Amino acid sequence: MKAEYKVLRSNIRNNLWNGIAWSIGFNFVTPFIGVLAAQLGATNTDYALLSSIPALLTILITLPVSMVIERFRKQKRIIAGLILLCRFFYFLLVFVPLLDVSAMTALILLVGMYNATNSVIAVAWQSMMGELIPISYRNRVFSQRNIWTGLVGMVIAFVAGWGIDRFPYPLGYQVAFTIGFAAAIVETWYFMKLRIPSEEQAAAEVAAAAETGPSVRSGLTTRSFAQAFKLQAGRPYYLFCASAIIYIFTWQAAWPIYTKVKVDMLHATNTMMSIDTIVGAIGTLIGFRVWARFADRKGTGLTVFWSALTLAVTPYCWVYAPDMNWIYVYDLIGGVATAGFQQSVFNRLLELVPDQGRQQGIAIYTTLSQVSAIFAPIIGMQLFASIHYDVCMSILGSARVVGSLTFLIIVSPMVLRWIQRQKVQKETIS
Repeated sequence: MKAEYKVLRSNIRNNLWNGIAWSIGFNFVTPFIGVLAAQLGATNTDYALLSSIPALLTILITLPVSMVIERFRKQKRIIAGLILLCRFFYFLLVFVPLLDVSAMTALILLVGMYNATNSVIAVAWQSMMGELIPISYRNRVFSQRNIWTGLVGMVIAFVAGWGIDRFPYPLGYQVAFTIGFAAAIVETWYFMKLRIPSEEQAAAEVAAAAETGPSVRSGLTTRSFAQAFKLQAGRPYYLFCASAIIYIFTWQAAWPIYTKVKVDMLHATNTMMSIDTIVGAIGTLIGFRVWARFADRKGTGLTVFWSALTLAVTPYCWVYAPDMNWIYVYDLIGGVATAGFQQSVFNRLLELVPDQGRQQGIAIYTTLSQVSAIFAPIIGMQLFASIHYDVCMSILGSARVVGSLTFLIIVSPMVLRWIQRQKVQKETIS
């Protein structure tokens, strides 16, 4: 067996276990943030801020921190430290119910810091996966990872929700959040087992230079910040970013409304939220496999559009939401669509960004896509409070459909021909 293939198999295995450990920690915490917020007396504004503040902090942190990290040749240990820091923010939620004042503010800030730090980790991880997993393996490898993380998350979410309801408040939350942080330690350990070819090559160069005499810089790359701002990406990348801003705005406007409906209107318990998470996970398990096959046949560009369009119709379903049983059905559909959208967006980004500056390109996309996420939840909740519920959800669904169409426009033959003409003209002038 070739050495390269052994490294690839090792990386695929360790990345899978890293994802499973992440899923355990994530599902001991995230599904219950909304219920905890309700017990702390969250208002409509608080529900909106739980989505918009994380987006704001993501914009402020992701691009500059990613650019600093990109200057280091060896990034794995830096990212491992960020993983522990990120999960520690969730662990601090253990103490939020004990606060006499500003408990809701503390919850919003900790969730925001978690999401912002996690976005930096996601950018670095996606960039690493572009190097570690060849393009011919990506749909299959990431589909397998997503399926297993979904299965594990489904079981953990049920166990955690059932357990939280069996303990007196706030002990159940504190136990769950502590276990979630313990899982993050395992997640970090498997992340450190990944073998990064570029880092190993850099280490070999340093060792060779030490034997021959000349000194080399083993820590930072020689790339200046001025050079770091130059991203040699084509028009398809920028059009994709623009489409993502439009769609994500329409997508996230409904998020706090969903939480409000489940927790305040339908009075969902932690166990009900666990069941809802499980149903969504079942949808993603179905979706990852189905959309991966679709992407292999039709390409990631069209997969982004069709998954976005499928996700766009879910607000129409929520017009009729008499109890949580119907919500389970809607979130099953949403899980199938979300799986395809997130997976295809990730693979599409890896196709569009250049190998040199991949991390910066992903960071720019993440930052731009979060711009709309600052205002979308606030506007969504204001719309919810101002007009009839049925009309609100219909408007949000229609806006999502329009947003999804932008993904179709940028891969239409007319736009692709225009891009090709612009490229030819540029090459002729130069």
